[in-house]
Amino acid sequence: MHIGADAEWLVQPPRNQLTQAQTLTLSDRPELRIDPTTLISTGAIANVSGAQVYGVEAAATYGSFIAQGEYYWFNVDRSANTGLPPFGAPSLKFDGGYAQVGYVLTGENHAYNPATASYGGIKPHDPFSLAGGGIGAWEIAGRVSTMNLNDQVGQAVGIAGGRQTVYTAALNWYVNNNVRFMLNYLHGDVAKQVSATSTADAGSKFDAVALRTQVAF
Repeated sequence: MHIGADAEWLVQPPRNQLTQAQTLTLSDRPELRIDPTTLISTGAIANVSGAQVYGVEAAATYGSFIAQGEYYWFNVDRSANTGLPPFGAPSLKFDGGYAQVGYVLTGENHAYNPATASYGGIKPHDPFSLAGGGIGAWEIAGRVSTMNLNDQVGQAVGIAGGRQTVYTAALNWYVNNNVRFMLNYLHGDVAKQVSATSTADAGSKFDAVALRTQVAF
């Protein structure tokens, strides 16, 4: 079993050298990241004075079963220079995370590497072979993830970046120690309104299927 936590601080937000404005943008893409399209985004948050990120993670294996997840909290501080009385805009808070499980149908397991604090890939007991009859290793997996970039919605100081939830089902075939194929089906749901003060619907749903190949040397 693996348990971890981390914390990060943004001490100096990006600064526009011409206007001296400090802004920060948070965004996320669908998990099939084959293009740069982002469906949820805070846009440029004005007068950012700093930010903090706090995260926790856990993972465990039991025989051929593996489960893991992470969760993060984001805090964005805004200075009194927002022009909003009486003390500027309050801090913004966002959060997101995922949980996933997998099971190797052919009996192999994910080995833990203490040096990198991570679980490795599958090494088939019987690598695929037309001559020898090996079928490689087969794994099924499921995952759900969410990212919430909304805060203080309904107020002029709020951010309506949207909330994205993605459900994934996967079938992985480990041909041998060097080659694997990954078949994924994803269903995504994006809940988003036009702005913090407008409830007009700007959300969307999507479905995607992808077949990927990975070769390791």
